[in-house]
Amino acid sequence: MKTLTLLLALACLLIAARGARAAEAKGPSAAQGEEILRELREIKQLLLEQRGKATETASAPAAPAAPGTVSLDAAPHDSVGQLSAPITLVEYTDYQCPFCKRFHERTWPELKKRYVDTGKVRFEVRDMPLQFHEQALPAAIAARCAGRQGKFWPVFETLLASPEALTAEGPRRAALAAGVAAPAFEACLRDPTVRNAIEADVQDAERIGVDGTPGFVIAQRRGDKLEGTLLLGAQSASVFAKRLDALLAAPRPH
Repeated sequence: MKTLTLLLALACLLIAARGARAAEAKGPSAAQGEEILRELREIKQLLLEQRGKATETASAPAAPAAPGTVSLDAAPHDSVGQLSAPITLVEYTDYQCPFCKRFHERTWPELKKRYVDTGKVRFEVRDMPLQFHEQALPAAIAARCAGRQGKFWPVFETLLASPEALTAEGPRRAALAAGVAAPAFEACLRDPTVRNAIEADVQDAERIGVDGTPGFVIAQRRGDKLEGTLLLGAQSASVFAKRLDALLAAPRPH
């Protein structure tokens, strides 16, 4: 990584020197100026990718966490499935995370069919936007605001499935396409309690040991708490099934 940083710094110096020579001659032409800006943008992107690479690796599929009980407040979050389901599967997600997208493409359809649609599992989404993903937090805010109007799931699915939606205006367009009322949605985007709730999710995730996305808690409800174990990474359906089936077969807590 140090080598790459030095090479990028050298490239910046060369570009700056080229601009200086052009200025000393007769000033850079429009084409030369655009070329310098393009190269600087490319260097910025490389630096951003380098900075995020180590953290991104933490979001890759990981081995299931060793069993150990974690506890979460059973606060209302957007969910699908019966509230009376014996198991709650909590996902901490980042809309810009490629591994979250992989989970929802490859694993989620089978889990939904086998466990959620049959009333065995309720699936709940909580937010963990990673800092180096510029559009993750705006996407999370937009999805939550759409949820206030009962439109969370179509927006959630659009944002995860379509990289094109992760632009400055993409989340808003996704919400409007889902049928939200624009004035209420725009007011919600400015509501600081929405961002505060997302930050509370992040703090909870870090407290229980979720160090990348997606991260899951396979839990049972006990009073006002969800208590269960962690499962980290975009695991296959069979990995989830093993844990879910074992919990379903165990005696129910009283």
